[in-house]
Amino acid sequence: MEKPGELEFAHLLFGGLAFALFLSLAIVLFIMLYQRKLYRQQKDMQDQELAYQKNLTSLVVRSQENERERISRDLHDEIGVSLSAAKLYISQIQYETSPTEMIQLAGDANGIIGNIVQDIRQIAQNLSPLILENFGFQQAIRMLMTRIQAGGIRTECYIDLDATLEKETELGLYRIIQEATGNALKHANPSLIEVNLTQEKQQLTLSISDNGTGFDYQKTDLTKTTSMGLSGIKIRAGLINGQLSVNSSPETGTEIKIIIPLTA
Repeated sequence: MEKPGELEFAHLLFGGLAFALFLSLAIVLFIMLYQRKLYRQQKDMQDQELAYQKNLTSLVVRSQENERERISRDLHDEIGVSLSAAKLYISQIQYETSPTEMIQLAGDANGIIGNIVQDIRQIAQNLSPLILENFGFQQAIRMLMTRIQAGGIRTECYIDLDATLEKETELGLYRIIQEATGNALKHANPSLIEVNLTQEKQQLTLSISDNGTGFDYQKTDLTKTTSMGLSGIKIRAGLINGQLSVNSSPETGTEIKIIIPLTA
């Protein structure tokens, strides 16, 4: 017959073993649940990443299609119409007997062809901005704003930049300015467009603003064709590691701001 001390020791031993077993099972269960939760989180993150990549790819494709449509429209509306007019003048020359009229028609045709050459250069420059290589990044922006001002829109351009930017960043910023100012001219009917590019410590800030009609950005669907300009800006900002913000509402104008961290 076991002594009371031995019996108590046995109870404590079995109780400790039972508690240890229970604790081990609890730990195993906790690890299994944690791993399952972690797996679900990782899967959700992967699904979100895939959805983001799919949406981004869709935006890129639509942006490219929109760019192709713009080029096609420019070729048809500007080059096509001008070529037809030049052809009309040249054809008319063969029916004229007056040297004065023939010279006048030839001069008119020559003027139209000169405009066509300028239009083609403008389209080619939009496709591949050689102006960046020929004149440099900052001067290219100023020249772009000068062209806008030549069309009757007041412009202001302020650039305070010390850092030497990568070519991809310069091209991305130039394209964003092109797109943003083009959107303003096309949709907002502004009388003033401002571009500010400043550097503060290790941060680059680009601001493009206008005093046009504005729009409700919160209700803007970037997947629609009418918003392809904004989606293109968003894509380009992401490609140069920029953080995009848009401040706009009806009748108050629009400000597009992009903040880019600079590497040391």
